[in-house]
Amino acid sequence: MKDQRGSVTVMSLAMLLFLMVVAVAWLPMMTMEKTAAASDYREQQAWNAAEAGYKRAVAQLEAGNAIWKDWLIDDNDLKDGTFSVVNGLGGEPQSGNEKLAGVLENGIWYAVAISSATSGVELKHGESGNGNYTPVQGETYSITSIGFCNGIHKVIRKTYTLGDNGGTGGGDSGGEETLELPGLVQAGGKVTVKNSNETILGDIYGFDKEDQSGDKHFNNGNNWQGNYMGTLKTKLPDNIFDKSFYKDIKTLDVLPVNNNEPFILGAKEQIYIDWPIGFYKDEWNQGKKWEYQIRGGQGSVLFINCPKNNNSIDLTDGIIGPSSGEPLTLVFNGDVIIRTPLQGNIRIFVKGSVKLDSRNSGNPTNSEELLMIMANGDIDMARSWGLANGKRYAFLSSNSNVVLENSCNSFCGQIQAQNDVTIWSSVIEYSNKVLKSAGFTVPKGMK
Repeated sequence: MKDQRGSVTVMSLAMLLFLMVVAVAWLPMMTMEKTAAASDYREQQAWNAAEAGYKRAVAQLEAGNAIWKDWLIDDNDLKDGTFSVVNGLGGEPQSGNEKLAGVLENGIWYAVAISSATSGVELKHGESGNGNYTPVQGETYSITSIGFCNGIHKVIRKTYTLGDNGGTGGGDSGGEETLELPGLVQAGGKVTVKNSNETILGDIYGFDKEDQSGDKHFNNGNNWQGNYMGTLKTKLPDNIFDKSFYKDIKTLDVLPVNNNEPFILGAKEQIYIDWPIGFYKDEWNQGKKWEYQIRGGQGSVLFINCPKNNNSIDLTDGIIGPSSGEPLTLVFNGDVIIRTPLQGNIRIFVKGSVKLDSRNSGNPTNSEELLMIMANGDIDMARSWGLANGKRYAFLSSNSNVVLENSCNSFCGQIQAQNDVTIWSSVIEYSNKVLKSAGFTVPKGMK
């Protein structure tokens, strides 16, 4: 018994030491959880503030309000992140020129800009003629609302047609939001450069890097920024690929056109077709290549059901979106290869993988052409989209990988990928033109 004297004390000390080690290990985790919870709270409050600003704008439009100068923001100032009025929830307007990222470190605020997408009139604060404006029934208004909470901000950009209480289309019924990304490339995996040209103009973020070009793009410190510290939202929600999500969508079994006639979608019109569509109105060209264009009006949606055994979109005369305003949205609920020319403002959502074939890339028009491609699978960009005449801009987003092929010898825009990004393209240049343009929002609920 004498040899065992004090063993209980030793065991107690060992247990106490174990508990201390566990407690010390838990402290960082608890701190991280607390920080994450606080960040989630601020993000939600900022989103609520943005929604409050949007709803106020809609309510004022519906009420026929004629006085706007006391609370609206200049749209150009809002896009630049500098503005002279910020509206508090339950407080007085704040004046001064404040930067977006530093707006009132404490408190919850929103800032709103409204302009007519129909007439181009902007409801500016403090300007004669625009400060007093009576809304017009049937007119479509672009509303931008930014909510703030302790340095975090969320953006809502929507269009609203006065008198259309049912909403303005499939995207609005689920809600949309604006992405803001800081650099040329944001990747959750490795960024690999394989071209032999030194022309990479823009910041690159990624988990890892590899330069096979011999030009030391990363080693000289001009481009590589290390890990992207924000949250990548790359997975499109499933409801986007559900036909029932789209309000008032019409199903076409036969296209109501003859051969060589364009198939035209009106503004806000929503059409669903099975691909390839069975036959034409005149039936003479059944099963052959489409010899005409698809043209989409502002805010129109073409939902294409893609079978696995025939997912190549090959239209001789191309797909043309509007030259300004809200883009034509193409929705593919499977994998797709796009061989047809694309022109105008186009937004593409793909449930699987997408390849833009190098054939039939089309020539740029006199207007700026904005292209957004978002896919839950890989994106293979095999055609140029960028520097021709300085008028083509793109945004690519993949929940998997993005590859810019050799045939994509120029690209101007932004890229985000949950996994890897590989760059063969000889010229790649940063521009946030697409994400800053009206109508190029993304579905709310992306992860």
